[in-house]
Amino acid sequence: MRSHEPAEEIAARAAALRPFLGQGAERRARLARLLRAERRAALTGIGYDAARHAALRRLENERRADERRADERRADVKKAAAAPATACSIKT
Repeated sequence: MRSHEPAEEIAARAAALRPFLGQGAERRARLARLLRAERRAALTGIGYDAARHAALRRLENERRADERRADERRADVKKAAAAPATACSIKT
């Protein structure tokens, strides 16, 4: 018998882990280290926690999505800066 639904437990674990991961490169490194540890635990069967693994994967997917959005914003800014200036006249 489960006391919580799996999706709720995963969301709660992700929320609990999020403040401890840091930002930028630090976040990427910590997530990679934690995911390696979970995969190792899954292979050996010692200390494996499926909900924790799922929460870490969710956080990794969020990190990748954030990076994609940041890359798209940078590309948009670069594209706008490279576009020729257009002259417009206002008729009064």
